[in-house]
Amino acid sequence: MIQGRYFRTRPKGLPKEYDSFTELRLHESLPSLEFHPERLDYIVERKYQPDFVFTSGDTTYIVEVKGYLQDAQEAQKYPWISKALPPDYELVFVFEKPDKPIHFRSVRKNGTKQTHAEWAEKQGFQWFDESSFKSFVESMT
Repeated sequence: MIQGRYFRTRPKGLPKEYDSFTELRLHESLPSLEFHPERLDYIVERKYQPDFVFTSGDTTYIVEVKGYLQDAQEAQKYPWISKALPPDYELVFVFEKPDKPIHFRSVRKNGTKQTHAEWAEKQGFQWFDESSFKSFVESMT
């Protein structure tokens, strides 16, 4: 059986700005240290292999073909991939069924779930179905 990450309960009496009593003791005994001064960005390096690539004019299109997004972790990686691309590259999606609800999304107040097309638009991605993508590529050549 696969178990999730273990999080211990927060100790009673620990002020909310501290993660542990060790942090609290160090902060109290070494007041010259700057405590939680700022957040630092960091990058986790990964490899991504696009489904297709083509260039038209000054833009190189990275094409991801999706039947559906499998989980939230997969959905979260694409904005990071896009952010890592050079300025003259664009990540675009070809969805098998753009109006298909994303199964892991919560139901909205109106009883629906976010669709793949809505997700792509919210993330700022250009998206297509198979037919419109073929037309798009043909218009570029």
